[in-house]
Amino acid sequence: HDATSFCEKLTKRERKAGRLPAGMSYQLPTEAQWEYACRAGTKTAHAFGEASGEMHRHGNYADRNTNFDWSSKAHDDGFKNISSVGSHKPNGWGFHDMHGNVFEWCADWYGDYPSGAARDPVGPAYGSARVGRGGSWSHATYHARSANRGSLVPVYGGYDFLGFRLSLRPVSKAE
Repeated sequence: HDATSFCEKLTKRERKAGRLPAGMSYQLPTEAQWEYACRAGTKTAHAFGEASGEMHRHGNYADRNTNFDWSSKAHDDGFKNISSVGSHKPNGWGFHDMHGNVFEWCADWYGDYPSGAARDPVGPAYGSARVGRGGSWSHATYHARSANRGSLVPVYGGYDFLGFRLSLRPVSKAE
């Protein structure tokens, strides 16, 4: 709720200042938009390839700096918890921190994928949990795969493994 409220306030402020193109607003990305940006044109498990053993060069996840049972003791990404934006290599389109660091809220409600092929699908119209993407510093590399999705209840707040990414896109029909 806080992330959505931030997007709404930023949109109003930027419109008032004349810095926002007509018909555009800041929003959370849909799940499909998030994955498209994360993959950056690739079809592999991560934007940097299949090998999760390379994750420490590209993202922040539970490694030997963390004390969890699932931590990868073989690697060191350089951070005990959250890293500063841009601390790891960007993907092929220049997006940083798509793999790991913090789970990112998506606009879609969590639910089953649509059956059959879909172009830019949107999740269910309602639900009890939103989609979270990207993994985090406190999770294993599996959660940082481009296609991995999590179910996050919107009342979560104040957790240092959650964050969001802005998406500037056409105003949704609900606005």
